[in-house]
Amino acid sequence: MVEKGGAVSLLPDGRALRELCEAAGRDILRVRERRYEVVGKADGSPVTEADMAAHRRLVRGLPRLLDIPVLSEEQADIAWAERSGWHRYWLADPLDGTREFVDGFDDFTVNVALIEQGVVRLGVVHAPALATTWMGGKGIGAWRWHENRCRELVVRVERPPRILVSRAHLDAQTQAWLARFPEATLERCGSSVKFCRIAEGRADLYPRFGPTCEWDTAAGQAVLEGAGGAVVEPHSGHALSYNRGESLINGPFIACSDPALLQ
Repeated sequence: MVEKGGAVSLLPDGRALRELCEAAGRDILRVRERRYEVVGKADGSPVTEADMAAHRRLVRGLPRLLDIPVLSEEQADIAWAERSGWHRYWLADPLDGTREFVDGFDDFTVNVALIEQGVVRLGVVHAPALATTWMGGKGIGAWRWHENRCRELVVRVERPPRILVSRAHLDAQTQAWLARFPEATLERCGSSVKFCRIAEGRADLYPRFGPTCEWDTAAGQAVLEGAGGAVVEPHSGHALSYNRGESLINGPFIACSDPALLQ
């Protein structure tokens, strides 16, 4: 894989990475077709056999593409003393949107990102139930595959903006922020699909002020940045970064087709 402009980058084979994520998606769908148990994690979030099946697929397959560490939501208890020495690693959410999965919605995803020096370089988001895969990275580009057709993605900016919010999280701070855009259209959906819809040109903004984990955002951020958008911290305007310390919790962020919409 090469960056735009022809510079060679040490990136994995994009097709092989996409196919691995799609295979993990098929593991999820096989579980969805039968009865399965839902277990609560210590933080109250759900986990299912589908999460674990996709996790096993990814932790086996990713090192075969690039032999670097893997940090997965389902195996995230890796001490900072070890992670602080990681300059390059895989960051995976085997099943983003487990609540959507359990509740019967289709907008759950497999997320995989390549992180280098705290910056997301490449990401794949696969939505198994939608038969759709997105891939991209800043300086590389972004693409969408659906029904064996590939389309290159470029953001499209509209005013008033089209805003996406989480189906499960619409807190008072988010509602106050939305009041800045009284003429905006509003749509609710789950998982990292929100980043990808902005990358496709179907939306402009996705604010998130409540807590998320780094594996929730990295792959979607890569796709959106590849399409010309951004994921920024609202106070600093800096891009969301990764592996910054002991905590794997993100601060507030806004995904956008154009940061100028926030001014």
